[in-house]
Amino acid sequence: MFLALSPACGDKHSLGEWTGGDDPSGSTGDPSGSTGKPSDSTGEPPDSTGEPSDSETATAGPTTEGDDPCSQHADKASCVAAGCEFVGGDPIEVDANGCHWGEGEFGFCVSESGGGDALSLYCDPDGVPVVFPFVPFNLPADWGACDCELQGLALGCYDFAVNVGQAACGSLAAHCGALTDEASCDQFQGSPGLNGCLWVESTHEVAAEPVCNAEPPVGRCIPVYLRGDHGCFDLNPPPSCDPVDAAKSPYWGRVSDDVPPSEELELLDDVPCEFEPIGYQQCWIDEDSPALCGCACGL
Repeated sequence: MFLALSPACGDKHSLGEWTGGDDPSGSTGDPSGSTGKPSDSTGEPPDSTGEPSDSETATAGPTTEGDDPCSQHADKASCVAAGCEFVGGDPIEVDANGCHWGEGEFGFCVSESGGGDALSLYCDPDGVPVVFPFVPFNLPADWGACDCELQGLALGCYDFAVNVGQAACGSLAAHCGALTDEASCDQFQGSPGLNGCLWVESTHEVAAEPVCNAEPPVGRCIPVYLRGDHGCFDLNPPPSCDPVDAAKSPYWGRVSDDVPPSEELELLDDVPCEFEPIGYQQCWIDEDSPALCGCACGL
């Protein structure tokens, strides 16, 4: 196994919408280092069902109910000066160029911080989705769960990174699916460590004669996770299928829940390694990889 390295617009909004304007700054505002995501990320893709998540990261936790004297301090400086603790998180923004880690101070002031040992996502009083490194046990009453209708696209930017689950209301998949050309699709990518869109070419493979589909591939826009390290692994394909380009990898997906992938599947045979398609499985990741993955090598 080896690691192979690979590789106009609108004003930012936090609610998954944008307006026309000049290109936003090239800065990603990534608060978490070179990977572009919190270090506790699971790195595992969720099942893409399009249903809202039941995860605790998408629901409001315990609140201070306004009885904490430290809650009167609205910024970190005054909070710390008063001997209190500032519970800070990283905001998520969405614009015409994709999903980004936002800049600025987002959080709240408490007498004592603490909480569950898990990443969490809540919306602030203005509706900005904010990612915390843990689940706060003292979340203020005016913070709470984000809304699929209002913040669904911003939630879709982050669901993969913390396994918030079920494609965060399905908003990102719907957004990518509505982009019908390669240029507009690939423009919506944003910061590493978050999700975006990618134009791919897929084929419909059937385990019959001929074994591999000879029809031209179909291009479309799908949601993907943007890897922070821009790398991927050779997952030991068959000897007769040594990849020509080690910076790309094939993925497979079901055509429907009641059709086994041993008989029929959708194949993405040329995905750059810095992207991981959401809702697809990488070929040869285990011994149960469908034989039809071999169609990516012309077998």
